[in-house]
Amino acid sequence: MTLKLRLPKVNVRPRWESTTIRTLGILEIVFGLLLLVPAALAFYLGEQPRIFLEPVPFLLILGTAQLLLFRESSTFRSVNGLLLIGIVWLFMFLISTVPFLLYGMDFVDSLFEAVSGITTTGLSVMVDVESQDMSLLIWRALTMWMGGIMIIIVFLYMLPLFGIGRSVFVNELSGSGSSNYSMKMRNAAKSFIYSYALLSLINLILLLVCRMDPLEAFCLMCTTISTGGLMCTNDSMMSYSDPIQLITILFMFLGATNFYLHYRAIHRKERGVYRKNSEFRTMLAWFLGISVIIYLLVILDSGTSGMSLTDHYETFKNALFTTVSLGTTTGLYVNDFTLYPQQCILLLMIVALIGGCSGSTSGGIKFSRLRIIYEFLKNSFGKVVHPNAVYDVKMDGASVSNETVQSTLIVFLMFVITIIVGTILILIIGITQPTVNGQDIDIIDSIGLAISSISNGGMGFGNFGPTGNFAGLQDSLKMLLIVLMWIGRLEIVTALVMFTPGFWKDLTSNRRHRGRYNPKRRKIGQ
Repeated sequence: MTLKLRLPKVNVRPRWESTTIRTLGILEIVFGLLLLVPAALAFYLGEQPRIFLEPVPFLLILGTAQLLLFRESSTFRSVNGLLLIGIVWLFMFLISTVPFLLYGMDFVDSLFEAVSGITTTGLSVMVDVESQDMSLLIWRALTMWMGGIMIIIVFLYMLPLFGIGRSVFVNELSGSGSSNYSMKMRNAAKSFIYSYALLSLINLILLLVCRMDPLEAFCLMCTTISTGGLMCTNDSMMSYSDPIQLITILFMFLGATNFYLHYRAIHRKERGVYRKNSEFRTMLAWFLGISVIIYLLVILDSGTSGMSLTDHYETFKNALFTTVSLGTTTGLYVNDFTLYPQQCILLLMIVALIGGCSGSTSGGIKFSRLRIIYEFLKNSFGKVVHPNAVYDVKMDGASVSNETVQSTLIVFLMFVITIIVGTILILIIGITQPTVNGQDIDIIDSIGLAISSISNGGMGFGNFGPTGNFAGLQDSLKMLLIVLMWIGRLEIVTALVMFTPGFWKDLTSNRRHRGRYNPKRRKIGQ
C-alpha cells in the first residue's frame, strides 16, 4: 500500500497589488532591524533596551505580512509616486519618534527630534545632550544616517523612476537622454547606497585613527555624511582636535556633493568626474571664497596686532569650518559665529540659503538651480539686444530643456515664498505666545529659524545660534518648524503639490489601481 502525501496549497505570491503598502512593509522591516543596534548597545551599557525593543515585534510582523500579501502595482502613476514619497517620510517620522516617547520625552519634543534627524536638519530640543543615554543618541544618529540614504534614493531614484523631477538631474548623465534615465537610475540605485556606505566607513576609520571615542566617532560619522548636524556632545565640535575637525570639513563637503558623481568615481572608476563638473567646482570656489572673506572681516574687526601665525590659522580654520558647515546645511560648529561682524552673519545666511549640490544629502536651493537661473537671465538680456537670436541654457556643455528651466524657476520662487511665509508665521507666534523661558523672538531669529528649517540647515542665527537652544520654544512653534523641515526636505514643490485639490482629485480618480486583488498566483501542490 502506497501512501500519497498531498502538500497543502500555499500561496507563494502576494494576493493584492499596492506599491505603497509593500514599500511601507520594507520600511517597517528595515527600521525594526535597525532598532536592534541601539538596543544591543543599551544592554551593554546598562541603559534602557526596552525603549528600542518594544516596537520591534510589531514592525517585523506587520512588515512581513505586508510583503507576503502585497506586490508592486502593475500600474503606477506619478501622482501615486508623490503620495508614496510623502507617506514614506511621515512613516519614518512616526517610527523614529517611538524610542524618544518611551524614553520619557513628550510627544511634540519626541516628534521634533525624530523629524530633525530623518530630514537631516539637526535642530534639537535636548538641553543637556551629554546627560542622555548614549544608546538614545546613537539612535538619533542612525535616524540622520537613514535620512541621508532616503534623500539619495528619493531624488536620484524614486522621483526619476516615477517621471517626476527627472530634469533636475538629467544634466549629470553624460551621454544619455531622459528616455533611458529611469532605467539607468534603477540599475544604479544599489550603487548609490554602496557609495554612501563606503564614504561613511572611510570617515569612521579616519576618525578612529585620530583616537576619537568609538561611539562619538560613530555619531560624528552619521551626522557628517548625512549633513545632519546632531552630535552627542554639548559643544558640538569645539573640544575636538584639529585633525578631527579637518576630516569633518572634508566629509561634510563630500556629503553635499552630488552622489551621482560619487557613483561614477567609485563604482565606474571614472577619472576627473569632480573636476569636470561645473556645480562641484562652483561649490568648492564658493566655500573657499566666502571663508577667505569671513577670515578677512574677522581679523579686520579684531585687529591684527599681536596675532601669531597660530591665531591666523585658527581664525581661518574656524571660518572655513563654519562656512562649510552652514553651506552644506550640516550645522556643526567650532565657535560661536554669532560673535562675528554683522557682514559675516549676512554672508552666512546666504550660504545657508544656497546649500550644496543637487543629488546630495544637503538642503537649500542648490547650485545647479542657481546656475540654470543665471544662464536663463543672461539669455533673456541677450534677447533684448538681439531679438532674433536663439539662446540655449547649458550646463557642462549639455542643453537644458525649457521644462527644466521652468521647473527650476518654480522651485526657486516657491523656496523664497516659503521662507517669507515661514518667517512671518514664526514672528507672529513668537509675539503672541512668549517662549517658555520668556525669550523674545525678533526678526533675525525668525529669519534664521525659517532658513535653518526649510533648508534643513540645523543652526539658527541670533538667539538660536550655536549657544542657543530650541527647548524653550512653545509647542505651536515646534510644530510649525516640524512642518517646515518636512516641506524643505521634499524640495518644497514636491510637498506643496500634495496640498492642492487637483492632486487629490487625480489620485482618487485612480482608486481602482490601488490595493487591487491579484487572482493569478502560483500554488504548491497543484
